[in-house]
Amino acid sequence: MKNKLNWIWGILLGAIFLIAWLRIIDWQEFLSYFRKFDLKLVLVFSIFYVLAYVLRSIRWKIILNPTYKMKIPESFAVFMTGLFINYLIPIRAGEIAKSVILKLKKKVRISQSLPTIFIDKITDLFPIVLIMILVPIISIRLNNTLKIIIIILFLIFLALLSFLFFAINHQQKALKFLHSFLKIIPHKIRPRFEDFFSNFVKGMAIMQNRWKDYFWIYSLTILAVFSEALYIWIVFKSFGSEISYPKILFGYTLMNLTYILPTPPAQIGSNQFMWVLIFSFALGVNENLTSAAVTFSHLLTAIWIFLIGGFSLLFLKIKFSDIIPNKETRKEILKRIE
Repeated sequence: MKNKLNWIWGILLGAIFLIAWLRIIDWQEFLSYFRKFDLKLVLVFSIFYVLAYVLRSIRWKIILNPTYKMKIPESFAVFMTGLFINYLIPIRAGEIAKSVILKLKKKVRISQSLPTIFIDKITDLFPIVLIMILVPIISIRLNNTLKIIIIILFLIFLALLSFLFFAINHQQKALKFLHSFLKIIPHKIRPRFEDFFSNFVKGMAIMQNRWKDYFWIYSLTILAVFSEALYIWIVFKSFGSEISYPKILFGYTLMNLTYILPTPPAQIGSNQFMWVLIFSFALGVNENLTSAAVTFSHLLTAIWIFLIGGFSLLFLKIKFSDIIPNKETRKEILKRIE
């Protein structure tokens, strides 16, 4: 029932965004941009979109190293399987799936791997610092909606970073803080959750005194942002836009950061609306050109995600149903959480 509600909520959210986007575009002008579109150039540069996820998977591999040493192909396969699931299910289920895969295939405890995924997601928010730097440099006029989005994302980043620092350096206080929230859980099953969160907080200490790794983790994060932005810049150029790379870097970095917020299945509707909001209303690109760019880019990146996600499942020798369990197997999964 809960999964159905999540799907309904996701589809409803997507429909709202999609309707708002459809009211903005002029179909005749929108279609005209495809007549002068350079397909070959975009296909070649789409490799930089894939490269961004290779870099992020290496980043996660570095974070996970003290718990389990993965080879790069394995980390990329697990990472892309998680992305594939996130693309289909609007509750970020792919993050949990990555832990489940490691549990099923490599016997890595979920409470050990999940903190590394949490740390990885916090790192994804690090480019908000880049956003704050770029705003005065490229003289962007932000509307109130974008200001609110940037402020919310920055506050989320600060809150999560503070919790990470607190959990690494003050484990007992962090545990006490979390256990106070667990009092709302029925007493019969509370000990299981208390054990899980105790292991989770202890797992956060995985980053303690790893200063060299911090350098590589944040460097890979920035390189991934630059790589993905290069692909998006070429998409806009292929449709005839003269927008500069620094503005694309700002716009797409902000766009990427919004993915931490709830999104519809396959980001249908939300992608289209947010691209127009950021690239057209804030950065001055024609809204029909932006709509053409996001429509094609969304289709191409979806193909990449489905292809790589499917091949990743084959590489890992795992079935989709193994990591998205049905109702009968949820109790078994819960028993596996140590």
